[in-house]
Parts: sequence; C-alpha cells; structure tokens
Amino acid sequence: MFEREREQLLDSLDVAHAAYHAVQVFGGPSLYFHGRALAMAKDADCDKFAESVYALLTAWGMHRMGRGGSKMVDYGEFYDSLKSLWQMIKALQQAVPEELGVDGWRDLELVFRGIRCMKTKTSLVGNSKVMAHALPNLVPPIDREYTLRFLYGSTNITNGLDREWKMMQSILRDFFYPVLGSEAFKARTEKWFDDERTHNWNTSGLKIVDNLIIGLMKHQQRERSPSKPAQESEDAHDDD
Repeated sequence: MFEREREQLLDSLDVAHAAYHAVQVFGGPSLYFHGRALAMAKDADCDKFAESVYALLTAWGMHRMGRGGSKMVDYGEFYDSLKSLWQMIKALQQAVPEELGVDGWRDLELVFRGIRCMKTKTSLVGNSKVMAHALPNLVPPIDREYTLRFLYGSTNITNGLDREWKMMQSILRDFFYPVLGSEAFKARTEKWFDDERTHNWNTSGLKIVDNLIIGLMKHQQRERSPSKPAQESEDAHDDD
C-alpha cells in the first residue's frame, strides 16, 4: 500500500520541508509540552510523562470545552492505563522499526489497545499522539486532516480497536517505516537535525515525516489557491 504516496513525498522532500517551516509554527504550550513529554519519556519517568503528555493533548486541541468537540478521559483513568503499560513501553523504547519482529509488533499493539485517553468513539488519533511521545522512534502522531487525508483521501476512521489497530499498523509498516528507511530521507535528515534551533519540530525521524506530510499538503494548497495564506502547521494536531 501507499506506493504512490511514498514516491510523491520522497520526490518532494526539500519542497515539503521548506513549506512546513515557512509557516508560522506554534510555540507556547504546544511546543513546550511536546519537548517536555519527549524528555520525560526518555528519562523513563512515568508520572511526569503522564502529566506532560496529558497537558500536551490539551494543547494540541484534543479536549474541547463545552458540549461539542473531542473529549479526553479524566486524568486518573489515563494515568492508570499508562502506568499498567509502562514496563512494556520502556522495553519498546529500545526497539527500532527494522528490528521490531513479531514480538515487537505484538507489544506495540498491546500498548495501542491499552491506552485510555479519549472519551470519543475512536482512539487512533489520541493514542498515536501519546505513543509518538512515549515511543518516538516507533510511532508518529497521526491525525485526520493530514495523515489520513494524504494516505487515504479521507478523514474517516472506522470505529473499533481491531480496525483502528490494523489501520495504524498499515500506516506504520507501509508508509512511515519505508520512508524513514529510504536513502533519500536519511541524507536529508542528517542536515535537518543539525539545525535544531530553526527546525525545532524536527524531534525524531518519524516526526519529520509527519512534518513533511503537512508541508507537502500546504504546498499543494498554495499551488491550487496561491492567494490564500497558509495556516499555522499545528492545525494538524487538533482533531480526534
């Protein structure tokens, strides 16, 4: 799957990267808690990671006040689900995509199924964002507006953990991991990682692929409507 999408992205690496970083990227709590959650996961501090990523999800628009919009579960329920998975998460932090194997994929699935962060019907977006900070070398943040629209041409998610896991597994195995392993991508990331001050959302290889999807789609939007100003790139992280 996704052969056309892989080729499209790999043929547009520089354009997509420039387009992403040309937009006024959010700082403030969106960036702060992104970095904080990554740091606490690296330190293997479950309590501080849980607090940081819970705040991050709010900053990324995963909990809307009022009747409408996405809703997160109470902190206690989220923390308990994460705590029960923490030893497995710590073990997976040592894994890399090309060496996951059957056991690694099984454990990744168990983590995906075990996280409780959203009250809404689907879990793919919220759980992927938690995992993207606990396991940044294995999981990118997945959203409807960019990831799913780029790969599937649709923002729809079929309810049910079985279907959602199969979708996530295919997104990882058939798109993100092949792009991550390509020689063209590796050559670019060596340069991009060197300039962290300018490219401060380039926090992992998989996050860069996520950035590139956003950048490429924004570039395509500008090509279709050159007079319409680009929106800030964090609108990739505001849906459930």
